[in-house]
Amino acid sequence: MQKMQRSTEEWILISISLLGALIILTFALLRLLRGDWLLAALDGFAVAAMFGIFIRVYFSGNTVLMSHVFVGLCQLVLVMTVMLKGADQLFWFYPAALVVFFLLRPWLALAIVSLSILVLSTLLWSQITMLHLFGFVLSALATMGFAFIFAWRTKEQQLRLLRLATKDPLTGAGNRRALEEKLLQAVHHFQRVHLPMSLILLDLDNFKHFNDSYGHDEGDRILVAVTDIIQRRIRRSDHLYRFGGEEFVVITDNTGLREACLLAEELRSDIAGATISDCQVTISLGVAQYQDGETGYQWLGRADQAMYRAKGNGRNHLCISEFHDDQLALTDR
Repeated sequence: MQKMQRSTEEWILISISLLGALIILTFALLRLLRGDWLLAALDGFAVAAMFGIFIRVYFSGNTVLMSHVFVGLCQLVLVMTVMLKGADQLFWFYPAALVVFFLLRPWLALAIVSLSILVLSTLLWSQITMLHLFGFVLSALATMGFAFIFAWRTKEQQLRLLRLATKDPLTGAGNRRALEEKLLQAVHHFQRVHLPMSLILLDLDNFKHFNDSYGHDEGDRILVAVTDIIQRRIRRSDHLYRFGGEEFVVITDNTGLREACLLAEELRSDIAGATISDCQVTISLGVAQYQDGETGYQWLGRADQAMYRAKGNGRNHLCISEFHDDQLALTDR
């Protein structure tokens, strides 16, 4: 079986939820020993919820929903703790604020933390001196501002580095490295949620002839034009990668073999019918649905074999790969 790879988001949420649960558990035990039953119960609720989030993310990998749940839990427990114990518990604001910027997009985190500051200030308006309240608001705003700038700049750098590391500079499609990571993630996801997914491997026919006859600049223009046609046809949830010089891969999530074949035929027809160059541009395609137990490379290899059969059948064809019995599915009609 292929080794499961966890994303950075999974590791962050798993670590924060487990660490938060252990830290708050310590406070819950101390409050039980002191007879502070109400606050101990609130801490116990927080510990149980954080352990629940830890288990959910560990086994399902669902970070998007659980990140928002974790942030909401932290803000709720913070407000309830201050309501019960007053300004002495304001120190919890700072780790709670940092967690928001760790888990959510910078602008959304800024809005949530700003609301938290407003709620806490309203709660404490009549309980502490104006100087004390002003000091809290000022330090909270400073913490929020620093965290926002750091999170925003970090996000920008991550996106820039991600584009450089995973995008093909010519076509803008995902590169081979991004494809390899997607194959690992797709297999990992299928092992947890058995939803169909399919892969389309396509290759431009006689591309060497285009380069030799018209030059590499024209060849590059053809690659960009083909990429644009594919991007317009596939869904936003589909993923496009440039696998080799003139080979592309489309991975379609939640898509069975029949639907993937229909999409592949639409791509073949669109490209064959488009005016891209002085000579007609066509593609040959192989389609394979993922089968339980195979690796991502075996899945890709089956599609590759089907694509070469399409080449052997005269090009501008589409062939389908079955797990046990490969057969011709569609031809140019």
